[in-house]
Amino acid sequence: MKINYLLIIFIISTTLFNFIYCKEQSTKGLHIKEDLKIYNENDEVIMLRGVNRPGTEYTCVKHQKAFDGLANDRETILIRSWKVNTIRVPLNEDCWLGVHQNEAPWFGEGYRDKIKGYVKMLSDLNMAVIIDLHWSSKNGLLATDQIPMPNAENSAKFWKQVANMFKDFSNVIFDLYNEPYPFGNEWESDEAWACWRDGENCGLDYPTTGLSQLLEAVRSTGAKNIVLLSGIQYATSFTKFLDYYPKDTLSPPQLAASLHAYDFNQCKAKGCWDKFLTPVLNNMPIIATETGQKDCKHDFLDDFLNYCDHKGIHYLAWSWLVGPCDGPSVIVNEAGDPSGFGVGFKKHMDRLAKGKIGMVSDTFDIYNDKLTHWSDNWSSSQPVLNSTEVIACEGNYSIKFVPKKDKSLHFMCWGCIESDLHKQIEFWVHGGSGGNQRIKVELLHLNQDKTNTVEKTWYIDDKCGGPIESNKWNHITLPLDDLPAGQQYDGIWFKAEEDQSPIYVDKITVRAKVEPPADSDDSSKLIFNFFTIVSLIILSLLLI
Repeated sequence: MKINYLLIIFIISTTLFNFIYCKEQSTKGLHIKEDLKIYNENDEVIMLRGVNRPGTEYTCVKHQKAFDGLANDRETILIRSWKVNTIRVPLNEDCWLGVHQNEAPWFGEGYRDKIKGYVKMLSDLNMAVIIDLHWSSKNGLLATDQIPMPNAENSAKFWKQVANMFKDFSNVIFDLYNEPYPFGNEWESDEAWACWRDGENCGLDYPTTGLSQLLEAVRSTGAKNIVLLSGIQYATSFTKFLDYYPKDTLSPPQLAASLHAYDFNQCKAKGCWDKFLTPVLNNMPIIATETGQKDCKHDFLDDFLNYCDHKGIHYLAWSWLVGPCDGPSVIVNEAGDPSGFGVGFKKHMDRLAKGKIGMVSDTFDIYNDKLTHWSDNWSSSQPVLNSTEVIACEGNYSIKFVPKKDKSLHFMCWGCIESDLHKQIEFWVHGGSGGNQRIKVELLHLNQDKTNTVEKTWYIDDKCGGPIESNKWNHITLPLDDLPAGQQYDGIWFKAEEDQSPIYVDKITVRAKVEPPADSDDSSKLIFNFFTIVSLIILSLLLI
């Protein structure tokens, strides 16, 4: 009998131990403190990680319904099984306000009721919700696509209504405008940033309003919810964000920056993120409200999510919608099976749920069967980046470069090569059918005027014991150990001093001095073994 009682105590204590370990954080009471972290109602720091659930921005104007797909509690429970706690809901301004088209069950009041019901259901299932003004309209036309800036006629009215409806939902965050792109997708001009803030002198064919007016509309309702401010150039540029962002009336400010990060953006690697995101992160939280990869792989996503985890940046994948992985979509069917891109996101969330942040290596590829997200092609020649003229050294493709005097094969990568972190640059070179080429490789520093200063030069034939051989791959290593300490470099180029026959280049890698220990996904085994050992020791003591 004593043993039975002890077993019951053991089972209860073990269950309680595991419950505490797996405790789910509340998403209610979201607020930002002076330390620039987001907290919940229990005064716990919370990281918002989730997915976008599109459809509500376009089905109401294109398909006579409010949602694309299920959008019910069953689907939400499936989404939650991916270990996420946030869903972003993109809205259509006209469908919400019921303007520029007749009322319908999916338009106007019917649309508002359905959105409110959906947000309430998400809230009841302990999901944070980001409401986003995704599609706006202009010149009295129906909102059937995104436009560069919110309009002066209705966008502030939209936010007053939305804020009034959801100001008592403490798990709801307001994303003022999905992807501003004033002045023809400008990256850093003062005119674009002034338009972004004030909505004036935007050079567009409709009256605009700025994010300062939208923020004022939200706060005029008494709403204290966190508000997101997207950067310009489709929410990718934060070049002058800190100079222009509108100030909040609340103290501490309940503002965060909204970033969109994709493998096809201008800013898509660590050097650029460090340069433009770190200053913003020192002033407010950043939520990457959209991230994804369009080639059905997840190498960019892996790097970006690991970067976010180490920097404390929140993120949501685009998107939870059945479709092709290059959408990009994380799922391929309503059962929630992951796409090629989704596999990477799901695996990452599973690892985080085990309490394991990915180990980050400073080794990276500039080219590996494709030009990776680490670098941009700034070549003055016209290289073929997916050549199949010779059998690739690795994978399916190599780079074909035809050396011409003063023409370059140039890869720019925003301070990616660091003398304190990297020991060498490696690549494979093939001389084609001709061979005997004499090519130099130069390490570059990017100047303010976008010209380059050559910091170091190597000749390939010096590294392979003679001219480049024909019909053969040669592995080349360029040491970096004699560089000054504390320096960053912005890329490399291949150049010739005279016209020569084509060469082929493959697998360009910047190698770190120190690699992290081999990573493993077996952290759950570690946790299980730890709990099992402790529990068995307790049980043994109880039974003695």
